[in-house]
Amino acid sequence: MKKEISRREFMARITAAGFGALVASTTNAWGLEAITNPLATYPNRDWEKVYRDLWAYDSRYTFTCAPNDTHNCLLNAHVRQGVITRIGPTMKYGEAVDLLGNGTSHRWDPRVCQKGLALTRRFYGDRRVNGTMVRAGYKKWYEAGFPRGADGRPPEQYFQRARDEWVRMSHDEGAVIVAAALKNIAETYTGDEGKRKLKEQHYDEATIEATQGVGTQVMKFRGGMPLLGMTRVFGMYRMANSIALLDSHIRGVGPDKAMGPKGFDNYSWHTDLPPGHTMVTGQQTVEFDLNSVEQAKTVVVWGMNWITTKMPDAHWLTEARMKGTRVVVIACEYSATATKGDDVLVVRPGTTPALALGFANVIMQENLYDKEYVQQWTDMPILVRMDTLKYLKAAEVFGGDPAVLKQTFIVKDGEKTPPPIQQTVQNVVPEKLRLEWGDYVFWDAKKNAAQPLTRDDVGKNSKAVDAMLEGSIEVTLADGSKVRCRPVFDLVKEYAAHFTPQTVEELTWAPAAAVQKLARHFAQEPGTTLFALGMGPNQFFNSDNKDRDVFLLASLTGNVGKIGGNVGSYAGNYRTALFNGAPQYINEDPFDIELDETKSARPKQYWRAESAHYYNHEDHPLRVGNALLTGKTHMPCPTKSLWFANANSILGNVKWHYNMVVNALPKIELIAVNEWWWSTSCEWADVVFGVDSWAELKHPDMTASVTNPFLLVFPKTPIPRIFNTIGDIEVYATVASKLADLTGDNRFNDYWKFVREDRTDVYLQRILDHSTNTKGYSFKDLHEKAINGVPAIINSRTTPKNVGYDQLVDATPWYTKSGRLEFYREEDEFIDAGENLPVHREPVDSTFYEPNII
Repeated sequence: MKKEISRREFMARITAAGFGALVASTTNAWGLEAITNPLATYPNRDWEKVYRDLWAYDSRYTFTCAPNDTHNCLLNAHVRQGVITRIGPTMKYGEAVDLLGNGTSHRWDPRVCQKGLALTRRFYGDRRVNGTMVRAGYKKWYEAGFPRGADGRPPEQYFQRARDEWVRMSHDEGAVIVAAALKNIAETYTGDEGKRKLKEQHYDEATIEATQGVGTQVMKFRGGMPLLGMTRVFGMYRMANSIALLDSHIRGVGPDKAMGPKGFDNYSWHTDLPPGHTMVTGQQTVEFDLNSVEQAKTVVVWGMNWITTKMPDAHWLTEARMKGTRVVVIACEYSATATKGDDVLVVRPGTTPALALGFANVIMQENLYDKEYVQQWTDMPILVRMDTLKYLKAAEVFGGDPAVLKQTFIVKDGEKTPPPIQQTVQNVVPEKLRLEWGDYVFWDAKKNAAQPLTRDDVGKNSKAVDAMLEGSIEVTLADGSKVRCRPVFDLVKEYAAHFTPQTVEELTWAPAAAVQKLARHFAQEPGTTLFALGMGPNQFFNSDNKDRDVFLLASLTGNVGKIGGNVGSYAGNYRTALFNGAPQYINEDPFDIELDETKSARPKQYWRAESAHYYNHEDHPLRVGNALLTGKTHMPCPTKSLWFANANSILGNVKWHYNMVVNALPKIELIAVNEWWWSTSCEWADVVFGVDSWAELKHPDMTASVTNPFLLVFPKTPIPRIFNTIGDIEVYATVASKLADLTGDNRFNDYWKFVREDRTDVYLQRILDHSTNTKGYSFKDLHEKAINGVPAIINSRTTPKNVGYDQLVDATPWYTKSGRLEFYREEDEFIDAGENLPVHREPVDSTFYEPNII
């Protein structure tokens, strides 16, 4: 068949088909006529006006976008006829400076991601909460006077959550209901009668005793990811602190005996917290700003999909690679980030602890480890007794008391720990713990003798430069007896030896040759590799071992605490310690309120932290057989009310959702939510307060980040509220005013004085003044810059921020018992579990079948 066709044939065929007139008309429509002088004729461009009109705007203002992705972007909202039509970057991050005038570059611009660009769909979306919504059944329960059965349970007819109809009302009316419910719940469960009711409702005896007969203990508050709003979200915990006034009213006690409610956690609840970081370093988490990758020669992206989850900072990774940084990607799938990798290991889920041990084994067997770093900064030279599996303590060998420490502030019994802004050293330890911990022992190979080791003996001050790392030794104790000991290094090496490259390939699917090749590469240039881990691996059971194993690998190669060599874990925004003056606001004493804006508050914490994991498990403590494993310091109380803000994770997408809504929620008598986008949490709530979105905040706020160096302000916005909403902080103040009406205690009102006067900046300035990283900043100046699209740089010691830098540069101890990176756990719980060493334990997620998960 002939495939070619001539122009003549084509024209003949379309004419016959009736398309001749159409084709002829296109010469004018498409401008196909011949132009002899292009300067004399130009196509009509009137159509461009339509496009330019779409881009035009009447005004522009700045707001801060701060979901829990750690980026915190100042953005421009372009307004036309009162409506935000588009959003874009301010392009002014390059103008940011710290208090000393140190600046950054415009390489941070444009700072925005696709989610931020699409926010108009949220601001004007049909799921915006409009007004305050109350369940019809709950409203009837309130109007009936909160009737209850003999055991304290409310009638089931009032609690048809997720089936009930909703009643829209004013915020003031909603606040009346919430305040009345809080007071009623606290009264119901106060005293012996309250404990009796809890017992008849079949709560665990230990949790009932934990209430101490105080009704406010069954009330739970949670500000979701509170670093995302130091007053707006953290205000939930300030609200909790004020509830001590309610207890004082109900029980007739003074400030010395009044008790607040419980405040739920965030970072650990989400399993964002990598628990092994705390075990090894004493830090909540170790991390580095993401632009640090340009200082490294190798970046290992481990279980983290950097390109898709860190969108505004994705360019730092790709640009570093372009400049020569080697990118290694370890993941359970071929991710978007894998496309940027020079080396990609796709592994079986939950097996990366074995992979880390495989790397460590190659390095230890081939003597490639950084011996100086190991001796100066880790517990691997410390001796462990083979009879008790405990650290050998100096007192056991040399007798006497623990040494006097120069780099640790000892708080004696009865003394108060000074606030962070007044502390002169980084380590603060109660005297009781100092005596309990004691000092340690290593074996000096040159002197052929045991030597003491204190928390001060780290880094350049380390005495363990000639420490024996391998073998066993018999040590004579002070009482004349002898005990066989081995250094931690020797124990770790023996265990890691099981993880040969071939075994690791079988366990993880990572090729044996790749395990050897990468291990040798990591060890080749100590201190030049960054390990960036995501929150995904934290979700697996036993993943504390993943962290311990990764730190082992990093320590063997000198990659902890250096700008270009460190470990980082990345999930949500959590490090409130960037504002360690936050207690000025959160924990201001409600019995001693400072109403003078020029003076500091006098904090006293009445609320107590509690893990939300217990609430998620019907408030059961951990019992195994007849043994109660949950200690007194972590014992939960029954949950009878829950009020939260800025989160869907605590209810809407809660773990084990079926059990939660079928068995746990029916026991809870108030669920209140502050929300601007209707979520599943709202569906299961009793009261939903419609609050402002970022686009319309009328009270300023501030935040910071664990992945970038910026101090961000949420500026007050000029646009009228889009729906019938109020600020989160106004919700707290409104409910507090209703509690004042119910109790006759005006301190509930005074506690939010500066909110009512539109002076939230007073609280924010107090936080700045008492925070190590922000003292010296004026909130009004920061706010003015934010209105113009310019952030500030937080006053960390280095930019980029780098956890562990202080330890290495100043030779100061880590926040552990020994002051070193600890890979051996001597606590009984770890020994009993067989996890006193960094090990690998297979999680259920490592198979396709997930056995024993139900």
